[in-house]
Amino acid sequence: MLDQLATKTTYSVQYPLRDYTFPTEARAKSVTFDERYMHIHLMDERIISVPLKWIPTLLNATPEDRELYSIGWDGRLIYWDPDECAINEDLLIEKYLKPDNSERL
Repeated sequence: MLDQLATKTTYSVQYPLRDYTFPTEARAKSVTFDERYMHIHLMDERIISVPLKWIPTLLNATPEDRELYSIGWDGRLIYWDPDECAINEDLLIEKYLKPDNSERL
């Protein structure tokens, strides 16, 4: 039994660390919707799916108005202009990637 513990098995690494991709930022390329989610398609090929129930203005908006979004701040902001549709909303993408530990009022 002690001999088995002393024997260490080594495994070869199939891919070196440099072959992996680790995101460093989140910037939106486009947005799509289904009946329950807003899907934020990022420039690095990730897709973030956010429940519409988290964003009441989008949940209660028409599908046509949802599609009238714009992307700003170099892909870091998704917004709807109330002069162009019935939605007045600004969404920072980073807020949907990490927990918000701040207190709510």
